[in-house]
Amino acid sequence: MIYKVFSLSILIYYLSLSSITHALTTKPNLIIPITVNAQIHSYSPLTNNTAINYTILIPQNETTLTFSTSMTGIEDNLEINVVEDPNYEHLTCQFTKIDNKGHSTCSIYIVKKGIYIVQIRPKYLIHTIKLTSNTEHLSVKTGYCYQETQTPKSDLSDLISQFHGTNWLSTLKSTYDRRWPSGAMLVRAQANDPYFSQFIDKTSFRKMAESLMVAIHEETHMYDLNSKRTDWEQNLTAFVNQYWQPKVPIHKGFPRKEILPLIEGNATKSWDDIYLRDSVQGNYLMQGVLSELNAGLMGLAGVGIVGEFVDGYGASNARDSATAYMYHLQLYLRHAKTNHPSYYNKINNEKLFKDFVLIQWLRMHYYLEFTKKFSKLDTNSSAITKLLYHPHNIEAIENITGHSLLLGNNKNCLPENDPFEPPF
Repeated sequence: MIYKVFSLSILIYYLSLSSITHALTTKPNLIIPITVNAQIHSYSPLTNNTAINYTILIPQNETTLTFSTSMTGIEDNLEINVVEDPNYEHLTCQFTKIDNKGHSTCSIYIVKKGIYIVQIRPKYLIHTIKLTSNTEHLSVKTGYCYQETQTPKSDLSDLISQFHGTNWLSTLKSTYDRRWPSGAMLVRAQANDPYFSQFIDKTSFRKMAESLMVAIHEETHMYDLNSKRTDWEQNLTAFVNQYWQPKVPIHKGFPRKEILPLIEGNATKSWDDIYLRDSVQGNYLMQGVLSELNAGLMGLAGVGIVGEFVDGYGASNARDSATAYMYHLQLYLRHAKTNHPSYYNKINNEKLFKDFVLIQWLRMHYYLEFTKKFSKLDTNSSAITKLLYHPHNIEAIENITGHSLLLGNNKNCLPENDPFEPPF
């Protein structure tokens, strides 16, 4: 399916300025919408031909970026490169055209949507550069959106005042009953697990809340990998929400350590070391990739629904973990398509597998949105989400699911013209 964005669509995702005085400042890692003819930078003279890097998120395939400045005769002064990844060949925009307003302009054609780096290298002071695209305003209308029944503002004061450690299970059930019914269902299903208690910090209600990332993550594993539900390498049962616990056909796969050469940078190193480089974990197949992703998403939701009570660091990588597990899935799918085509064809012919991957992508963004206000749940997830949006990684999800992904607002939704119906 080809998705046509109906609106303007460039988002500045991260701004890095170096060796600049009196520079335009912006909060790092903050997504800022850029409208047609918007200023993207203004600065004082630079030294040593230092580059200014802007990372932009382009939500539409076949986008033309046009840069313009009021100065003329700057062909030898300004170099603008658009780079998909620092390790890849870049596109260079040369200012050779003067429009009817006397502005020098240049354009670059971007084939695939996703994250790109705009490198600007001026040799001497120039005026403000403006950026436009050939797209129209982003439509606020969408198709299917992943959502769950949640009431995060439900009062818990009575439960907090009555908490005394030994009643942790009843307190947790009541907490989730009020705020997150899907979590309540999982807790009841796992209530008799003798290991459950070991994952809970019973010191106080706040400490219990903080320990829920790990506790719900691990109990999701216990549920999903129960031998009564899962055939290990053939079919994976996944507790997604109160309405859907699918048994997903996965057809074995290949050792996940094979994706190590595809890792970009060090943002996911902690997860790479545990799940890819470890001599045991690295040999797990698709089951390992998908089970960690599902547990990571449940853990994020489990602690996020009580995020205002978390004041320590026990859940400080909740958002990072969810995005790192998704990144591993993207690389696994890319590697499968290129190096294990017969396996890729098997999973690509399984509608339930395809729908499961799509729901997990939308669900991840739903959870990221409602937890973004809780700084104690995040260390540096923005560095990992940038990896998720690299064009080749977006393409991996779109290829396997058969659906176009929204990269503007509402990333937990599908485009308006997508007929997808959830399987629950």
